[in-house]
Formats: sequence, structure tokens, C-alpha cells
Amino acid sequence: MNIGNEEMKVSLLTLAVQCALMTTFALPLAAHAEEDEVDALKHPSNSVEFGALYSSQDSAKFGEYNGLDDEGFYGLGGFDVRGGPGYDGKDSGLRWRLDGANLGTTSRTLGGSVSDQGKWKVSIGYDELRHNITDTFQTPLQGKTGGNQFNLPEDFGTIDGTTNPSTRNLSPAQLGAFHTEKEYTTRRNAPFSASYTFTPQLSLQFDYNHLEQTGAKLIGTGSQGAVPLSGGTNPGFGFHEANTIIMNPTNYDTDSFNAALNWTGDKGHLTGGYYGSLFREGYNSLNWQTALASGQSTCQGAGCFVNNSMSTAPSNNLHQLNLSGGYNFTSATKLTGGFSYGYNKQDDSYAPTSIMQASGTPFDMMQPGGLPALGLNGQVETTHGDLKLTNQSIKDLTLSAGFKYNERDNRTDSNVYDYFNIGRSGSNANPRPTPYTGINTPYSNRKTQYEVAADYRLTKGQTLRLGYDRDHVRRWCNGVVGDAECVASPSSVEDKIGLTYRLKAFEDVNFNAGYSYATRNADFSQFYLANTGSYGEDENSQNKLGFVAYPYDSRKQHLMKTGVNWQATQKLDLGLNGRFSYDNYDATLGLQNGHSAGVNVDATYSYNENGSVSAYWSWQNRERDLRSGFDGTPAVAPAQIWTNQLSDTGNAVGLLTRHGGLLGGKLEIIGDFSYALDETSYSTQVPYLATCGNSNTLSCGTLPAIKNELLSFKLTGNYKVHKNGKVALAYIYQKLNSSDYFYNGQQYGFTPNRVMPNNLQEQDYTVNVVALSYIYNF
Repeated sequence: MNIGNEEMKVSLLTLAVQCALMTTFALPLAAHAEEDEVDALKHPSNSVEFGALYSSQDSAKFGEYNGLDDEGFYGLGGFDVRGGPGYDGKDSGLRWRLDGANLGTTSRTLGGSVSDQGKWKVSIGYDELRHNITDTFQTPLQGKTGGNQFNLPEDFGTIDGTTNPSTRNLSPAQLGAFHTEKEYTTRRNAPFSASYTFTPQLSLQFDYNHLEQTGAKLIGTGSQGAVPLSGGTNPGFGFHEANTIIMNPTNYDTDSFNAALNWTGDKGHLTGGYYGSLFREGYNSLNWQTALASGQSTCQGAGCFVNNSMSTAPSNNLHQLNLSGGYNFTSATKLTGGFSYGYNKQDDSYAPTSIMQASGTPFDMMQPGGLPALGLNGQVETTHGDLKLTNQSIKDLTLSAGFKYNERDNRTDSNVYDYFNIGRSGSNANPRPTPYTGINTPYSNRKTQYEVAADYRLTKGQTLRLGYDRDHVRRWCNGVVGDAECVASPSSVEDKIGLTYRLKAFEDVNFNAGYSYATRNADFSQFYLANTGSYGEDENSQNKLGFVAYPYDSRKQHLMKTGVNWQATQKLDLGLNGRFSYDNYDATLGLQNGHSAGVNVDATYSYNENGSVSAYWSWQNRERDLRSGFDGTPAVAPAQIWTNQLSDTGNAVGLLTRHGGLLGGKLEIIGDFSYALDETSYSTQVPYLATCGNSNTLSCGTLPAIKNELLSFKLTGNYKVHKNGKVALAYIYQKLNSSDYFYNGQQYGFTPNRVMPNNLQEQDYTVNVVALSYIYNF
């Protein structure tokens, strides 16, 4: 890892002291002769790096992708070595390379290649990246991260569900069973590629990659553990479903292949290829235990659990054929295009659906004969085609026309599935979950795009572009049982026209401004059935009459962009860019309008040959207004209307400075400071309910803002201790302050009675990092 390029923050005083100490033992730097610089062009520059790094705090968020999630020391290592007679000016093109980076962390990479320039090349590699998700998740379940079996301690016992019905009540012994589990996923790639050039016109390329993913992500689940299994009281309507967050394993292997044959002629080029992806899931189910609540069962003492199971991601295969090319009819007229066809298949067997009750009696979540087949028989065909024609026969005018076609044809079987809904229970006499019927609806869509454009050069430094696009989207489901409607919006058409002006003035100023207007007209059925269930209540997804989800709503959009880049002097560059959009939707209920705006300002000043300073400021904002109603069934427009607003705002400022040539050309200092503040606010108004703001209602008002404030500061010093070696010393400071009310409801004592707490915390941190490495070039 090259420390000079890492995201590290430091204090000026600390770096000054460190650099002063370095100068006390640094060796004199030999002068570079001109012949050394010429020799460097003929021979490859090799380097080896090794060192150590110390991080001051455990933080999954700070180390989310850089691997520095634990407090302590890390090794730093990297190398880049090249050779072969091809570098020596001999009659040979043979070259080889070995390289590695970040070898002391979980974001390490290794690679090697050998080639005969212009004839063939073979390369192999390995890279690893860990995504650290959280280190504050707590659970009483026993089982390792990445596993698929999680059990409660044998003596966990039943949960007191009567003492405080408004919150989960756990005993001291049950609280003592909670332990912290780190959640992370690790990705390991092993790529291999080979290419061979038969002639200057014909070549072959082959790529293979093996991807292995391990670890776990958090997932919320429902469980029958809180449903009365015999003689329960107050079964309610969806009240007795137990909810918890558990570790969902990512035990995946993916093998991908890509082969292509390339031909290039005097006037055209053509590539034909195949892409394949084979995905395998190591598990077919995730299994966990749920404790019973007191009064649910006659079970007493240890082992009063319900064993639950849910399916994991199914294995599947994708095969795709690709063809692309282009032809120059004349020097002014060119045609390019491509076509691909893919076939995706998934037919894993369904995981077991039975739940073992505390009584020891299995309970099948499917009704007798409720599974119509052993597996889904999932089949999806994808088709893509594109063409683009450009013509420049008229001086200063370039005309273009294009067409794109994308179709996802879902040919999965549609069947009736009879199951028990664990969110609904029957009467006291029959407290088991209610029988339900569901139908899967294989969703398909097709998108066709047409575009024409004209680019005209007004003068030597001025151009004008006028473009028109038309997008047509069609949605449907194949062979739905009962011929029920499965999409809210069968089709939509969007027309867009845009005008862009560009100016290059005085060779020092580049200016651009553009405006586009788009209008989308969408068909929408308020009475479509999202899924045909036993109660027929999924009409318009249970939304009120007049409500339209925004992806399917007719809309008008205005978009403006402008920017200027000015090289004020040979040393000073300035840039200013802005963007604004406004969307207006037609639906009576649903999203009404939204707008977004952004401004970016940057400046760079090179005060001498070895020194520069850059600064930037970025501001982003987006807001949207929503309108909906309370009373009435989906078939009746509501009279009681409530509104809601969502706003996101982000600010970021930064300063980067570099100064080299210090101490006789031996010392370089790099400083990097940045500050970012992102804030989200959410507000709801319910004018028809005067008590909406009461503590026992809280259906209106403004929620506390969600904030993330990040301060980063880094200084790095690179000191040449001799002709071929330098020492890199860096100090990092990074601080994150977060405020998110989401985590309040995760804590013990604040969760509802049927929800297991997990005590997830906001991932604030203050981290200091010191790194020292030696880099040798040869």
C-alpha cells in the first residue's frame, strides 16, 4: 500500500515533529544525472514497499472497506517488479510483471502476467475485499457468522409476555445470553485471462473469474414463535408474530467465463463472444430458534423453542451470446451496433417448510398439497439490440440516430401456493395461522429507445447540440394463473428534448449550458391485482383510489445544467458547475413533485514547480412532496388527506496541498483536509386529526433529523533517504458523528413485546492512525 495515496488524516504539529526527526537520520540524496532519466525510459521501474500501521480504535464503519476495523498494528506491504528481454531493446517482445498491494490488510491484491507484445498475453491474479458492516450487533442465538444454524441457549426458557405488554421483558439470565457478533462479508476473486493475436486483423480473448463470498448480512424475519400454538388468548389480527434480526449467511461461489473473437478490417470491426455465469449457494436454508412467550404453550423449563427455517438464495446459471461491430460506409458515415441474447435458469428444490413446535410436533407452513411443484422452474430470457448511425457529410454538422431494445422475458411457471400466514391467527378455539392462497406472477418488461441528435459548430469555439429521445416501456406477466392483472402500469411513453451550448473562449475559458424537458405518459389501472390472495385485498396493492406509485405515474421533468472552467493564469484554475431538476407528477395521491439541485466549486493554484493547493465545495439538495389519504377502501377515494415531505441536504468542503523540493529536493509534504455534513429530514401533516401529535399517537410532526458529520485530516511526508529509497510517514485523524433515531427502537427496553432487541448502535468513531513504510525503487 502506498501510504501517500491512502485516506489518512494528521495534525500539522505532529507531522512537523515527525519530519524533523526524519531529517536527523536521513542519508544524503545523490544527484540525478540526465542519463539516469533516459535510462528510466528504457527499463521498467521496480519497487518494493514494507512497513507498519497502527489504528487507535475498533470501528467497523471506519474500516468498512479499508480493512482497518480493529485497534492495533497492521503490516504494510507491496511490490511491483517487471522484467524480460522486451525491456532491454533486444529483438524480443517478451515481458513479465509481478505486483501486489495492501498485503497487510483484508483489501490485498496480487497479480502476475507474461506477454509477448503484440502476440499473446497471460495473466493471473487474486484480490480480496472485506466489507465490515457492524460490530455492535447483539443476539442470544449461538452460531458463527457465516453459518446457517443458530440455536438459543438450552436454559433460555420462555419469555415473560405479560408483565409489560408494551415492551419485550427479558430476565437477567436471558440478557446475560446476549453477545456481540461482528457482521461482515468477504469477497475473494481469482481471475485468469489469456489473449492471442493470430493476425493484425484477428485476435482471441478469454477471461475466467472465480468469486467466493463468505460472511453474513443482517436480515429481519418473522417467526411463529409468538403465535399461540394451543389455547392462547387474545390471538388478535397479526399481533402474535414474533420478529427478530438474525445473521443471513453469504456462502456463495460464482464462476464466470467470457470469450470473444475480434476482427478488425479497413472499414469495419466485428466481435462475437460468449458470457457465462454459474452461481452456487452453499446452503439451501437458514435455521434459527425462537423462544416462546409465557402462556403460549404447556412446555416448561429448558428447550421451549420453535425451530424456524427460511430459504437462502437459490443457485442459478446464466448463458449469454454477444455480437457487436461497426462499419464505415464512407469517411463521413458510420454505423455501429450490437446484439445479445441471455438465458437465466434457476430450479433449486424448495427448502423444507415445516416448523418444529416446542411440543415436538412439526407444523408445516404449507397447507396439505400446497406446493404445486418441487421447485420454481425459474426461466428468464434477456434480449438486447442497439444501432447507431452518424453522418458528417455537411461541414460543421454531425447528425446521429440511434435505437436500443432491451427485453426481460420472464418465463417462470405461475402456480397456486397454499400456505399458512403466520401474521394472522384464528380464534381462541383455533389459534393456528390462517390458511392463505397466493399466486406468483412472473414479471416481464420491454424497453425501446429512439434518439436523434444534431451537433452544429457555430464558430470555431462554439457548438450547439439538439437532441430528441423517445422511450417506450411495456410491462406484463406470462401465463398468470387465473389471468389476473399483475402490473399497475402496462405501458408508458416518455419523450425528451434537450439543447446544449458549449463555448471555448480565449483558449482559457470553457462554458457549457443545457436544458432538457421530458414528459412521461403512463397507463395505470387503479384496480389491478398485485397478487390474487384468499381475501382479494391486494387490489392496487391496498392503496387508496387515486394513489399511483411514482415509477408508474405520468410526469413532467425540467433539467438544467451549466458549468464554466477558467484558467485564470498559468498557475490558477477555477471551476463552477451547477445542476437543477424539477419533477411534477399527475396523480391525485402519491408523489406530487420533487426537485434536486447541486453546486460544485473547485480551484487549483500551483504556486511553484513543486507546490500546489486545491480547494473544493459541494452542495447537494433534493426534496419531494407526497400526498395520501386515510379513510376508504382501495375502491373509494379518501376524504381525509395527509401530506409528507422528505428532504436530503449534503455539504462537503475540502483542501488538498502538496509541497515538494524541500530539504534539497529530498522531502515532499502532502496535506488533505475534508469536512462533510449530510442531513435528512422527514415531516408529516395530518390536518384532519387534532390529536395526531399526542405521545400515544405520533402520526404527525417532524422527526429528528438524521445526520452524518465526517471530519478527515491527513498529512503525509515522503523523504528520500538515498537515490533509490524513500520513507513515507503519515498520520490520520478521522471523526464521524451520527444521529439516527432508527437505532433507538433496537435497544433493550424500547422494542415492542414481540420484537427481540439487538442493541445496534450508531457507528460513531474517532480514529487516529500512524503509518510508516519504506519504499525501494530499483
